[in-house]
Amino acid sequence: MRRSLFVWIGPLCSLLLLGAALTVLYHLTESWHWHDIRLALWSQPLPPLAGALLLTLLSYGCLCCYDLLAVRMLGKPVPWPQVGMTSFIAYTFSNTLGFALLTGSSVRYRLYSSLGLGTFEVARVILFCSITFFLGLLAWGGLSLLLGQARSLLPGWPDWAGWGLQLAGALALLAVLGYLFWPGARLSWRGHQLTLPSLKYRLLQLLVALLDWMAAAAVLYVLLPSGSVPYGVLLSAFVISSLLGVLAHVPGGLGVFEASMSLLLAHYLPADKLLAALLLYRCIYYVLPFLCALLLFASQEALQQRARWQRLQGLMSAMREFLPALISLGTFAAGTLLLCSGMVPTMRGRIEAVLQIFPLHLLEISHVLGSVSGVLLILLAHSLYRRHDGAFRITQWLLGLGMMFSLFKGADWESALLLGAFLLVITPCRSLFYRKGSLLHAQFTPGWLMSVGAVLLGALWLLFFSYRQVEYDQSLWLNVSAHGPGAASRALRAMGSVIAVLAVVGVAQLLAPLRVSGNKPGKEELARAQALVLRHGGGHGYLAQLGDKSLLFHASGEAFLMYGVEGNSWIVMGDPIGHASLVEELLWQFRELCDEQDANPVFYQVSARYLPLYLDLGLIPFKLGEEAIVDLKGFDLAGSRLRNLRQSHAKGKREGLSFEVVDVAQVAALLPALKAISDTWLRSKQGKEKGFSVGSFEPDYLALSPAALVWHEGHIVGFANLWISDNKESLSIDLMRYSVDTGTAPIMDFLFVELLLWGKGEGYESFNLGMAPMSGFNDHPLASYWARLGNTLFTRGSRFYNFQGLRRYKEKFSPQWEPRYLLCTSRLTLPRTLTHLISLISRGPLGLMNNMLKK
Repeated sequence: MRRSLFVWIGPLCSLLLLGAALTVLYHLTESWHWHDIRLALWSQPLPPLAGALLLTLLSYGCLCCYDLLAVRMLGKPVPWPQVGMTSFIAYTFSNTLGFALLTGSSVRYRLYSSLGLGTFEVARVILFCSITFFLGLLAWGGLSLLLGQARSLLPGWPDWAGWGLQLAGALALLAVLGYLFWPGARLSWRGHQLTLPSLKYRLLQLLVALLDWMAAAAVLYVLLPSGSVPYGVLLSAFVISSLLGVLAHVPGGLGVFEASMSLLLAHYLPADKLLAALLLYRCIYYVLPFLCALLLFASQEALQQRARWQRLQGLMSAMREFLPALISLGTFAAGTLLLCSGMVPTMRGRIEAVLQIFPLHLLEISHVLGSVSGVLLILLAHSLYRRHDGAFRITQWLLGLGMMFSLFKGADWESALLLGAFLLVITPCRSLFYRKGSLLHAQFTPGWLMSVGAVLLGALWLLFFSYRQVEYDQSLWLNVSAHGPGAASRALRAMGSVIAVLAVVGVAQLLAPLRVSGNKPGKEELARAQALVLRHGGGHGYLAQLGDKSLLFHASGEAFLMYGVEGNSWIVMGDPIGHASLVEELLWQFRELCDEQDANPVFYQVSARYLPLYLDLGLIPFKLGEEAIVDLKGFDLAGSRLRNLRQSHAKGKREGLSFEVVDVAQVAALLPALKAISDTWLRSKQGKEKGFSVGSFEPDYLALSPAALVWHEGHIVGFANLWISDNKESLSIDLMRYSVDTGTAPIMDFLFVELLLWGKGEGYESFNLGMAPMSGFNDHPLASYWARLGNTLFTRGSRFYNFQGLRRYKEKFSPQWEPRYLLCTSRLTLPRTLTHLISLISRGPLGLMNNMLKK
């Protein structure tokens, strides 16, 4: 409990500090309005903007020198472009997200590790860069405090406060000098030893750090009115405000930095011009480098397969790990842009232009929906960071809608252009978002909630600041007019809608039961499961090796079941595998675990073997269909009932087909050829890999079992991976794929016949052809509703799936049909259970929608 509270203390303190800073800023700007800032922004001449861009480039060049010095100190032969790129990525994260020691350090660790640096060496680079950053901060800050510059920025301070600041400045400078001229090569502190760089590198550290802080402050200096603030004064205020921003742990020091600068420079220039310059500074020094980094990574993502990038392949692979984080951050920024633009008055001329084409009600609705789209993007940014595919699709839609709403609410083409550019940049990165997860019940961390709270506080500040001249009245909520109080009403309704959305999400978070997604199995657990499958049979147990399901073992380790989690459903795939005497205890173990986690237990594609045990668990069975089992001992092509198969098999031989079973050791070498066949087969079916109940083309998975191959003219034209066991009770296959351009050769029939003959020769008792869904239902008027529904789907559902054709094909092998069931706790939960099951198999609801649309 104490630990949980401690986790929240930091974010809450940061929010309180941000709120205090915004309050100070609000009172400092009491005498002016948003129109003054807008005028100051648009009146900015081009030469200062160009100078600010050049100085920003110089500042980031100095930051890159931090890493260059660190790598050179280590004596590592890492090319300087890769070092510069790594440094740029790290500082883009640090400057935009804040928490520089955490974000920048994690970025450096991953990227430098991919370039061959060891963990200790990466740690030394991180420490070197951190020390360099604070050397500049302490040097300029200490000098400012010692010379009394900070006191002159805030006249009226008592003498003791001024002396205290001068003492702090002297201590800061002493710390810098102590580091530079420490007599030994090591620095000890609390039992820890730090190996110091040589004096040459320490002096270079200080020089680069001083230049960096000077360049960063100069970016803001050239954006201010000429001669308004002496550069020395601005540098002092800049360093002190940056220090407060770092201590506040607010991302990028947002709000705290602006409030501090406004307070320190209040006697030098009007607040509207200062805030306009600060806004431009944020855009040029923070937003623009982030966008450049995003464009750089997107271009590298598109070009990484080219031969000329082959030497940088390791770096590119590492960068792929950070693209989702960058896109998440960009989405957060896009949502913030939409949300905050709804709180700012729209120019009168633009509203008039929009009203000449569209009605006023469309403008009102677009204003509200634009802000709602913004807060939804902010919330989705967390799921994008987790690489959820559903979040990416929804984000694309929201960005498109945000562009449209921006134009309709007042011809805000600037926001629409930024959103459109961001949408174009992230679209090629679709493949990076592949994980499944709940968007409604996403678990937000305290740090992420602090960021959302900071944006909401900023939006509220913009609302109060923009319409401080409008006296609040309840009638504002219903006022609909183009100008005057109508603008305040639109912003008020937009903020009310945003708070309502956040309240709904908050209630959903509070009411959602605690979910445990289950631990993914490790290598040892997978090995234990595979050993049980080989000993006891149960071919579906091979699916555990895909690693997408959790495993639950009996206490003895001699039985297990596998399950996937979707929503509040824990869905077991097939019957438990292992000693039959342990199955009952294992099932109750799973039932108790589901009850403990408030989850709904579901069993999918189970046989009638343990049906009494499932009923004892309080589960209700629903028949799914029937599974075709061929008795291999009695299988013989000579019979008249298998005449069609015999003819197809003979035709395949005449057309040059041949069959081979290769053992496990040979599979790995064949995987490239099998992959080409699999990709062609998938494209011909216009689908994608399924999951959960069937395997997918995963090299590690396919390399665990023998493979059956069909050859034609020296080339593999079809294959299937085999599910085998030591007891030879049953033989089955999972993936069966073949080339679609081999003419009229009956590859499927030929492969199945040869497999049946091979299995019979190897001594297997039966061959499992798989299930025929929705077949075997009793079409009786008094049958259950589920049975009648299943029979209807079987006879009339060919539009969605060829149920009858699949049944007829398997009938050619004269199998015995065994029922397979779905079990859940209640008939009322069946629709939700089916939704969760389909989502698991289709790898998410969007996967199911894609397949349906393609069909």
